[in-house]
Amino acid sequence: MNLRQQIINEKTEAVARRLAIPSDEAFMRLAHSLVVAQGIHSFDLDDVVDGGQDKQMDVITIAEDDGAADVFILQTKNTESFSSNALVQLHNGLRWVFQRPRKDLDKLGNVALRDKIGQYRSVQQNVGPSNIRIHVSFITNGSTSDLSDEFKQELGLIREEYDNNTFEQFSIEPLGCDELVDLSKAQERQTRRVDAEIKVKYDANNPSLIKYYAQDLTGIVCSVPAIELGRLVNDNADGSIFDLNIRRFLGTRGAVNKDIYSTCTDTNHGHEFWFLNNGITVVCDHFDPVTDPDNPHVKLKNMQIVNGCQTATTLALALREGRLSADVRVLMRIYETRDPELVGRIVLTTNNQNRISSRDLRANEPRQLDMEEGFRICGYLYERKPRQYDDVDVDASKLFSNESVAQWYLAAVLKNPADARGRKYKVWGELHSQIFAGGQVEPYIIASLLGRRVLPWLRSGDRVDSDDEVARIIAKRGSFHVGRIASYIWRSGDNWRLGEATLRKQIRELETPGEHFDATIKESFDTLVGIMKGSEAFSIDIDRALKSSTLDQEIDKHLYRRRSPRRSRRKR
Repeated sequence: MNLRQQIINEKTEAVARRLAIPSDEAFMRLAHSLVVAQGIHSFDLDDVVDGGQDKQMDVITIAEDDGAADVFILQTKNTESFSSNALVQLHNGLRWVFQRPRKDLDKLGNVALRDKIGQYRSVQQNVGPSNIRIHVSFITNGSTSDLSDEFKQELGLIREEYDNNTFEQFSIEPLGCDELVDLSKAQERQTRRVDAEIKVKYDANNPSLIKYYAQDLTGIVCSVPAIELGRLVNDNADGSIFDLNIRRFLGTRGAVNKDIYSTCTDTNHGHEFWFLNNGITVVCDHFDPVTDPDNPHVKLKNMQIVNGCQTATTLALALREGRLSADVRVLMRIYETRDPELVGRIVLTTNNQNRISSRDLRANEPRQLDMEEGFRICGYLYERKPRQYDDVDVDASKLFSNESVAQWYLAAVLKNPADARGRKYKVWGELHSQIFAGGQVEPYIIASLLGRRVLPWLRSGDRVDSDDEVARIIAKRGSFHVGRIASYIWRSGDNWRLGEATLRKQIRELETPGEHFDATIKESFDTLVGIMKGSEAFSIDIDRALKSSTLDQEIDKHLYRRRSPRRSRRKR
């Protein structure tokens, strides 16, 4: 066992201890968190599809965006080798996902996989395959340098079959200890100070260095030799220079980074790079341009590259490989500011070259920092950034991701479970200011704790394995709708404008362990099942119904027809 395998083993055992789960499951959770870039505490058990029949798929995660979707399919094996037979079986599993007709799916004994394929087909019908990005990962703790010829051949066959412009993107990659450690390092962001001197192109007779002032803001625009930028990145190999950047390096397989690499290594066209690339954006505490004609440079104090990670890292890679063209220049914008709100706005408005998560963009906004502090005051942890607490021993029952908080608030407080369930991207887009409006923190905590009571109940008993398809799908994917109904019944209405003492009392009631809340959840579940079965339009496509505003309206009508919402299950 090499050092990197030991590192992954240690991380796996740490996850196993932290979550009190077996090592194989911990390896799956660790791998999933690194590939999908979400915290181990945010894992959705509904994504687990490992259930036999040799389809060799353990997890399928579907992340919908506005008119698009990313689908992550993971096979994880806590071993030190890559089995070609398992890859052949995974190839067969992909055919079930993408090609097998519905009549065959109905016979599939793995109910979890069958339901997840149904969910994928519903998404595909909604957005179209050309707007779907498929990411398949075969993950072990082995070394990808030791792949057998049979394994490589099967990888080629899978790519040939699916990487054919049917989808916006299709990739299948083997990930071993080296890749997992690299992913882990790339996602470990700390607050580290970087000071630097960067040589710039300067000509006193031409406007090659432009200063700009506006009230109390200062900026500078200049051109930097790519070799200088590559050196800076390589000298900060721990990634500290990208601490405020919202995405890790995406590699050179994507179209954008592939073009960056191609241009910067082309000795005939390297001079065109300045015109073809969006450039680099830097924030710093202070900059000082030195216009010495023999050594023009800019001194930077506490600098961060907030936009241009892909460009800078690709240039650094080309420099390490000895292929970076000497005449490549890069446009650089440097902003001097100590205002965290302005930095956040710069990050938000400049990151648009590669796909980024809207959640990541918003992580450092003042409202998110306020929420973090508000949760802390009430004795809870608020995860502003994915994986923020993965390497910290915390009480998982006290930890809530900002995305989950927003979804449950949207469902229970704003009475919009359809968007909470099926349009999560709206949380960080058009609904963001409505959700994070700066009001009392207690309703957010109540809605989140409510979710913590609803989800285990739905997944207990035989509900997720029921032969009743409507009940089974609701148990798996209708938690926000059940929570919305339960909130109304338990709280005797939709009034959230209550005093702090009343809201704190409701928090304490939800914190109290026991089965006293189960009857309310069951009533809510049965209510939703009844509404769904009472409409042919809802029951014929359950996944589509759960994303429908029409279902939200039917729920409201049903609840408001109740003459006097019962309070018997509330503690008085």
